[in-house]
Amino acid sequence: MDYPRQIKKFLYSHYFFSGARQAVGVTLPALVLFWGLDQHLLGLAVASGALCASVADVNGPLRHKHIELLACSVLGAATAALTGLSSAHPVTLWLCVGGLSFFLSLLVVYGYRASLVSFACLLIMVLNVETVVSPGAALLNAGAVLAGGLWYTYFSLAVCRVLWFRLEQQTLAECFFATAQYLEAKGAFYDVDQDLDECYRRLIATQVNVVEKQQAAREMILRDLPRLRRGQLDKRRAMLLNLFVNVVDLHEVVVSVHTDYPLLRKTFEHADILIFFRDLIRKAAADVDSVGFAIASDQPARSRSSWKAEFRAIEYEIELLKEKRFQQDMPDAYDALVATFRRVWSTSRQIEKLYRNIQRDGGMPNMETRLDQALNRFVSRQSFSPKLLWHNLTFASPSFRHALRVSIAILGGLALAHFLPLLKGQSHSYWILLTTIVILKPGFSLTKQKNFQRLSGTLIGCLLVLAILFVVHKPWALLGLMFFFMVMGNSLALFNYGLAVVFTSAYVLLLFHFLVPGSILVVGERALDTAIGSLVALVCSYFFPYWEYRLMSPLVRGAVLSTRDYLQSCLGRDGVVDEFAYRMARKNMHIAFANFGAAFKRMMLEPKSKQVSVAELNGLLVQTHVLASHITSISEILARHLLRDKSGELNAAVQAILGMLQQAADAPVAGQRGGDVDPAETLRDFTRRLDALVVHQEQQPGASIEDIQELKLIAHQIKQMLRVGELIFKDMRAMRLPAG
Repeated sequence: MDYPRQIKKFLYSHYFFSGARQAVGVTLPALVLFWGLDQHLLGLAVASGALCASVADVNGPLRHKHIELLACSVLGAATAALTGLSSAHPVTLWLCVGGLSFFLSLLVVYGYRASLVSFACLLIMVLNVETVVSPGAALLNAGAVLAGGLWYTYFSLAVCRVLWFRLEQQTLAECFFATAQYLEAKGAFYDVDQDLDECYRRLIATQVNVVEKQQAAREMILRDLPRLRRGQLDKRRAMLLNLFVNVVDLHEVVVSVHTDYPLLRKTFEHADILIFFRDLIRKAAADVDSVGFAIASDQPARSRSSWKAEFRAIEYEIELLKEKRFQQDMPDAYDALVATFRRVWSTSRQIEKLYRNIQRDGGMPNMETRLDQALNRFVSRQSFSPKLLWHNLTFASPSFRHALRVSIAILGGLALAHFLPLLKGQSHSYWILLTTIVILKPGFSLTKQKNFQRLSGTLIGCLLVLAILFVVHKPWALLGLMFFFMVMGNSLALFNYGLAVVFTSAYVLLLFHFLVPGSILVVGERALDTAIGSLVALVCSYFFPYWEYRLMSPLVRGAVLSTRDYLQSCLGRDGVVDEFAYRMARKNMHIAFANFGAAFKRMMLEPKSKQVSVAELNGLLVQTHVLASHITSISEILARHLLRDKSGELNAAVQAILGMLQQAADAPVAGQRGGDVDPAETLRDFTRRLDALVVHQEQQPGASIEDIQELKLIAHQIKQMLRVGELIFKDMRAMRLPAG
C-alpha cells in the first residue's frame, strides 16, 4: 500500500475537513469564555451545546444541514432543561431520564441523520445527569446549550457556504476512490491464483461501498444543479455534474464486465491473456484513483496510463485463437472472452471522458445529461410525519425494541454508578452512560463491533495520555495535542471507529487534566467506567433483540424485483429507451442490492444460531449482482434488436426472464411451494430457440457482420441471464425466512 498517498487522500478528504471544522467550532467558544472571560461554567455549557450540534454535522446539502443542526440545537436545549429541572428529586430524575432515553432513541425511525440528532441529545442528557441545580440555573444552562448549538450551526453553515465547491469536490472524490476499489476487485477475477469465492466477497463489499458513496454525492450535487449566472451556466457546478454522471456511467460499464469466470479460468489457466486483462483493469483502477485524487486535491490529474501494449496483446491472442478455429471448438469461452474485451474497451472510453471533463483550461463544458427537473427524482426524500413514531410504538418494531434497550441500559448504568460500592461517591455516571449510548446500536452486530472497539480504543487512549503526561509538561504543548486529538477523533469517526476512540479518549482525558491539574487517577477511573459501560451495553444488547434475518425477506425480494425493473427499463418503446427511467431503475437496483448486502454482512456477525439460510442468501447476493452485470452489458443494444426481431423470440426470452424473476420474488419464503414455472425447462427451450435465431440471422442475405455479432452477444447474455434466473428461483424457493 502507498501509505504517503493514503495519508494525502485523508488530508484532502471531507472527513478531515469536517473533523477540523467541528474541532474549531466546539473549541473556539470554550476558549473565549473559559480562558478569555474566565467564565468556566458558562464556557462548559456553551461548549456542550456546540458539541451536541457538531455530532449531527455530517456531509450533506446545506438546506438539510441547516434544518438538522437547528433541530439538534433546540432539542438538545430542551433535553438539558428537562434533565436540569428534574435533577433536584431522584424519582423525577429517574423518570425523566427513562422517558427521554426512550423518546430520543425512538427517533432512529426517521433515518441515519435523525439517529445522529438522537445521539447528540442523549449526550447532552448524560452530561447533565449528575449535576443538581435549581430551576433557574437549569434554564440558564439550557439557554447556554442553545446558544452553543446556534453558534455552531451558523459557524458551520458559514464555512460550508464559503467552501461549497471544496465540499462537493471531496464528496465526489470519494465516489472515484470507491469505483477504483471496485475495479481492483474486478481485476482479481482474472488472477487464477485468487480464490473465486473470496473475489466475490470482496466485489460485493466494494459494490456496497460504491453505492453508498454515489448516494452521498448524488444528494450533494443533484440538489444544487448548475444554475445560470449572468446568462451562462456555473462552470464549476457543470464540471462536477459531468464528472458525477461520468463516474456513475463508468461504474455501470464496469459492472457489465462480467463473464463466466470459472470457464475462462479453466480454459485459459496457462495462457497470458487473463494476465493482460488483469493488468488492464488495474491500470483503469489507477487512472480512476488518479482522477479522484485530482478532484480531492484540486490539482491537475496526472497523465493517463498507456493501455496500448495490453490491448494489442489481447487482440493478437484473439487472432491466434481464430486461426486455431477456437471459435468453432469452444464457442462459449470464445464469446465470453470477446465480450469481456469489448467491455474493457468501453471502460477505456469512459475513462477518457473523465480526463476530458476534469480539464479546466477550456470553455464551458458540454453537459453529459439534460438539465431537467426530472433529475430531482434521483434525490431521496425522508418523511418526518409524527405518525411514523406512533406506528412504531409496537413490539414488532425494531426501533421500539432499540428504544427499550437503550432506556433499560441507561437506567441500569445509572443504578450501578449510584449504588455499586466501588463507584459510590465518585463522578462516574456520565462516563458509564456515555460508553453505553455510544456502543448500543439498533443492530446486535453493530453493538458487538462497537463494544470491542470502544474497550480497546479507550485502553490505548488511556495509555497514550499517561505516556504524554509523563513526557510533556508545557501547557501550550498539551493544549495543541488535545486539539489535534479532537480533530483526528472527529475525522475518523465515520470510517475507522476504533482509531477514533483512541483519539477521542485521549483528548477528553487531556481536557480533564486541564480542569483538574495533576489528577492522574482520572485515567484509571475512565478505563474502569468504560469497562462497566461496555458490559452494560453488551448485556442489554440481548434484551429484545431483532435479529437481521427477520428483516432479510423484504430486502431480498426488493433486490430481485429492482433487478427485474432494471431489465424492464432496458426494453424501451419503439426501440428507444427512456434515459431517466433507465437511470432511475439502475439507481434503485444498486441501492436495493447495497441494502441487501449490508444486512447480510451484519447477519454474519450475529450468533451462529441466528444466521439463517446463509448459503441461499450468499448465492442470491452473487447471482443478483451477476444478473445486473448481464443486463448492463446489453442495455444499449437490446431495445434496438427487440424492435428488429420479427420472430418475437428475443422478446419471448426476455419476458420469460421477467416472469421467472417475478415468480421468484413472489415465492413463499417459508419453504412452501408456489408457482408453476420450470426454470430448467425454460432455459433448455430458449437455448434452442435463441441458437436457431442466430443461425437464421447468419443465413439472411445482406445481414451485416456487426448486427450478427450484436445478436450473438444478446443471445449469449440472455442464455446466461436465464441460467442465473434459474439459480435465483431455486435459492428463493429454498430459503427459510420469516415474512417481512
